[in-house]
This record gives sequence, structure tokens and C-alpha cells, in this order.
Amino acid sequence: MIVPTDTVIMLRCPDCGRLELFHLSRFAVSKRKPGRVICSCGVEKARVTTRDYAAYTLEVNCTICDLQHTYQLSGKRLWSQEVTPLLCLETGLELGSIGPRDKVRAAIPSYQEELEELIEELGGPSYFVNPDVMYEVLNYVQEMADEGGVFCPCGKNKIELEVLPDRLELRCKHCERMKVIYAETEEDYLRLQELPAIELSRRGFSNLDRKVRGKKKGIKRDNK
Repeated sequence: MIVPTDTVIMLRCPDCGRLELFHLSRFAVSKRKPGRVICSCGVEKARVTTRDYAAYTLEVNCTICDLQHTYQLSGKRLWSQEVTPLLCLETGLELGSIGPRDKVRAAIPSYQEELEELIEELGGPSYFVNPDVMYEVLNYVQEMADEGGVFCPCGKNKIELEVLPDRLELRCKHCERMKVIYAETEEDYLRLQELPAIELSRRGFSNLDRKVRGKKKGIKRDNK
């Protein structure tokens, strides 16, 4: 019988927000040495420990509730050929998964699916002043975030996103810096594309003072 010796852990980074796949070998985890899941930005996302090689403890820094969750997994489950979802213990939302690389990758929801779900939550395309431009802006901001191009100078990068009819508001939950990105016209989108990165600032509110727009309540989402 062939015994599985590796698995893949998919998690977002609690600091930079990157979603990455991490290869973990059975031989990388010992009684003395934990298996550490390190983001490409250098932050530890999770660690795996064991006392007897039959049961494993997985500690994950949750990007949803900002707490650390502890999961007890059998060796059989950890090195299984099936995908095991990792749920936030506070909200029940999925924050990652463990399993074979091909199955874990297949389980990643496409951003287009997430965007469609978001639009439905807001009440459909009619919610936006200019739906086409908003879709372009949302996609572009997501691409920049995936590449580490959305950040806060405080270094915590606990960024939440509020989607309003005419704009996006990105706000750091740690220091309250923010950035307003308008999405009403094609010129708004073109200006966004000229930015090398999206950096939050304490002057973010000044953009709101120039124009009184979109008083409708938006929907907030964390960078997770």
C-alpha cells in the first residue's frame, strides 16, 4: 500500500491577504520540529505539530475573525486524498482547506463567482451608478491585492472593503487610514490603472468632501 506523504494547505495571509498553496511533507513535521506555513511576505500563517505521529494539531491565524484557531486532525485525515475544509470557529465561514494539490486548486472559487455573489447581495447591477466600470474597478483592485499592491503604511494591512454605488472605500481596521476609489466613469478606471499601488492614508476622507455622492448604504468585506 502506498502511504501519502504530502499534502497542500491553502490559506490567506492575515497580513498581506495573499491566497497561497503551501506544500507540507509528512517528514517535515516531527515531535521536536513543527511544520510552519509561511507566506511569501514572511508572516507565519499556520503551524502543524504532533506528539505521536497519529494525531496532529493545526494552529491557524484566521483572516476572518483575527483570532488563532486550533484544529485536531488525525494523521489519516491530514494526509488524506480528500479535501478537508478549514472553518473559522467564530463565524463558520471557510478560511482555507487541506488536501491533494489538484483537488485543493479545483476547490478555489473563482473571483468571478465571488463577484457575482457580491452583486447579488447588493441587489443586482442596478445598485451601481455604472455597473460596467464598477466591475472593472473591483477586478483591478482584486488583482492588485493578490500581487501585494494594496497596503497600509502601518504594516498591519487589516483592510476592509466597503462597496458603495459609486465608489469603493478601503479602510484599515488597525489605524483607520483609508482610500477612496471612484467607479462612476471610464476615466475613474483609467486613473486607477495609472497607480503603481494602492496605499491607504489619513487623508482618504478628503476625497469624500469634494463630492457628495452615493449616500446609499454599502456592503463591507474584509481582506481575507
